[in-house]
Formats: sequence, structure tokens, C-alpha cells
Amino acid sequence: MTFGRAREEDLPAIGKILAAAREYLGEQGLDQWQKFAPTEEDTRRHFGRGEQYVLRDGAEIAGVCVVVPHEPAYDHIEGGWRQEGGYLAIHRVAASPDARRRGVASALFAGAEALARERGVRALRIDTHKDNLPMRGALEKNGFIYCGTVVIATGERRVAYEKILAEADMQTIVAATGNMHKLKEIRAIFADKTILSEREAGFSGEVEETGETFVENALLKARAVCAQTGMPALADDSGLCVDALGGAPGVRSARYSGGGDAENRALLLKNLSGKTDRRAHFACAVALVFPDGREITAEGRTEGSILAAERGENGFGYDSLFFSDDLQKSFAEADEAEKNAVSHRGRALKALEAKL
Repeated sequence: MTFGRAREEDLPAIGKILAAAREYLGEQGLDQWQKFAPTEEDTRRHFGRGEQYVLRDGAEIAGVCVVVPHEPAYDHIEGGWRQEGGYLAIHRVAASPDARRRGVASALFAGAEALARERGVRALRIDTHKDNLPMRGALEKNGFIYCGTVVIATGERRVAYEKILAEADMQTIVAATGNMHKLKEIRAIFADKTILSEREAGFSGEVEETGETFVENALLKARAVCAQTGMPALADDSGLCVDALGGAPGVRSARYSGGGDAENRALLLKNLSGKTDRRAHFACAVALVFPDGREITAEGRTEGSILAAERGENGFGYDSLFFSDDLQKSFAEADEAEKNAVSHRGRALKALEAKL
């Protein structure tokens, strides 16, 4: 399917698709277009301005939408837009009856995103009826974020969504973590880039780490954050692997005891009680996922052993129990620069950077 500006001979087909969409929405009990349905005059006005677009599937038109550079109703919002400056607004999204449930909405959104990139615009905006759950689901699936409520020209209140487009030079990345210690490390290592936290990028929700490997969990998190924010997302999954415990706690390091960091360390010492083999390593996998579907992963590790008692005041997690072979001190005794130079996360991020 290809996205492009409508031709004059397309106008009758566009009218039929909009009429069918209005009837379909009415059957669902939605007043999306029932009170003020799109008219032929509206379509011709948008066509004359070069704002009417179609999605072609061979000789047929599978979907239609209007893309405008400014929507007055969006000047005021109960809530807040996430991106200042220019944007493109998408209206009157509709699929041909024969093309429903074939990804038409996603293809139209992708076409509008490509158009925005051509024009150097970094945001897409759209509104819909609050009860139009299929459309809201499609928006969220395609990286649009709910921003609040707007009042359109007819006086109706609509829920408003926005998608921020990643910069072409990839200078802005979302760190898919809620751990402020990790965020600080990532920012220190990628000092030449703007690293946004999940909250700053507008990501909400939890990603369940169901993977059996560090790579699988890193990809799960990065994919989820990229899909919701529409920006490159960087995630890591890391853990402590102890030889005498068969590699445990491993991917479950953060959830080892069911409590917090202190409880995890206490359980680790308990489980190693009486064991002479204290060898261990920290392992880390990082994943960078792009809005266009590209995915890059890298791994790193650092060797050491588990101390019999905590040492040092810095770091987090198991740092006060991990004696680094490289530094000849615990990670919690090392300063930030020392740890980053040899840490599993630092090595994984540097390996990732080398792949870019």
C-alpha cells in the first residue's frame, strides 16, 4: 500500500469511504461524525489545499485521511501537549469497508509521519471520540500518547493524542528505565546525546520482564517504550551471576528476595554462607530500538567475587558486595568514573555505540 496526495478523480471514492465509515461508526453507537458529517464541500476544500491523502492498494483506495499543518482547536488543551512548535494534525481517518482490519490506520499514520519528516516537523496530533476504543487502541499501538481533551469547532469534546518523532540524527534517546542510578550512568556514558527519562518522554506503565535472558528482557522494555513514545528507546537488563549458585540470581537479580536492595544482599550472603567459591560476574545486555523497526543489541560483563560483608557507600544494588577484579575494590568503594570504566553496563553501552 502506498500513501500519497489524492487526485481529483479520487474524490467520489473518498466520499463513499467517508459515508461508509460514518454508517459503521453509527452502528457502533459512536457520534464521531454523526452530528457534523464530512461533506463533499469539506473534501474538495482539503483537496484544493493539498491536504487530502489516500492510501492506495493497487488500483483501489484502502484508506483516506486529511493532514493539516495547524488545527485551531489544538491551541487550547485540558492537559498538555508534549512537543512545542510545529506539528501536523491528522483528521478524518477512514478505511474502505473492504480494507478494515488490514492495518489501514497504521499505514495512514506511517504516511503522515513520513510527510512530517519531509517537512522537518517533529510531532503528529489527532483527536477522536473518547468512546472510539478501536481508534484509541490503534493510536496507542502506533506510538501516540494521550495528552488531554480538546474542544473542536462543533463544540464537542474530544480526547487528544500526540506522537513525537525522533530526530534524524538520533541525538535524543529515551532511557527505558525508572532506575535513577541507571539513568545517571547512561547519561554519563552517552554524554554527547540527550537522554530522556521515561517520564520526560511521556511513557507510562510497567513492562513485565518475562524473558529468560538479559537480551530478551532488554528488548521487551525498549520495544514497549519506543512504541509508546515514537522515539529511539534504550533499555538494559543486568544482573549478578554467582558461580556457586549456578548463575543465580541472574535475570531475577532485582527480584531475588522479593524485597529491596538490602534484602537482596542479605539473601545473597545467606545463600553463600559456608561456600568458599565466591566467584561472580555482573552481566548486562542493552537494546536500542528505533521507530522504523531497527533493533541493535550488545552485551558486556565484568568479573569479580562476592565479599563476606558490605564495603563502600557508593553505587546501588549489589555494588557493596561485589569486589571488582579490575579495580581491586568493591563497586561501592569506586567513584562514578572508575565504575563506568569497567562496569558491565559501561562495556555493553560502549559495545552498542561501536555498532551504531
